[in-house]
Amino acid sequence: MPGVALASPALSSFSLSADALQAQVDKLLPHRHLIEQHLLRNQETLRDIEQVLRAKQLPANLALLPMIESTFRVDAVSSANAAGLWQLIPATAERFGLQVQADNDERFDVQKSTQAAVAYLSFLYNKFDQDLALTLAAYNAGEGRVGRAIKKANSRQFTALTLPKETRDYVHKFHALLSVVDLDTLTRQTNSTDPILRLTVSRPPTDMETRILTDLFAKREVINMSPVKPLIPL
Repeated sequence: MPGVALASPALSSFSLSADALQAQVDKLLPHRHLIEQHLLRNQETLRDIEQVLRAKQLPANLALLPMIESTFRVDAVSSANAAGLWQLIPATAERFGLQVQADNDERFDVQKSTQAAVAYLSFLYNKFDQDLALTLAAYNAGEGRVGRAIKKANSRQFTALTLPKETRDYVHKFHALLSVVDLDTLTRQTNSTDPILRLTVSRPPTDMETRILTDLFAKREVINMSPVKPLIPL
């Protein structure tokens, strides 16, 4: 892929379609700067998620998953009633210890929802023999559907499975995101001296930027989002 280094710690765990991956890279690459800016806005959250993932001995690059799930919108709610940073549905949230009540929905708590989401990812990662493609597919489509697809295909190779297009795109988009941005650089960059970057990152995204990010990453209809405030100062 010209201009894009595809090497990543997770590459050996992936069994992907080169054409599908290239298609996702082609969508993201023109907006690399905007994506990096948005991730820098959420740098502190990324770092916190990385720590939780490492404690569970999971790939640290899964810290980027909320970009695809919610573009790091804590207040995101979908038409399927998935909510929060990690877009957990009520059953999954409760299964991994969260309260989901009208007056106390812990899916909107960044720390608690991250603990629950990472616990779920850890369960899936071990269930599917530490295959990251299958783990992501199961997070998106459900472990039961992926299990049935494996049984039907008599194969654990991701590309051999019959899965919804949304799920296939989801897995390829995650790896494309790993290819387009450098997570290590993003989580370690501090106090940029570039005044334009400082100003851009310290303000909420514009309406146009939000639309672009939503078009790039939204996989479900998001029906409720309140105005965004930047999570961290530079």
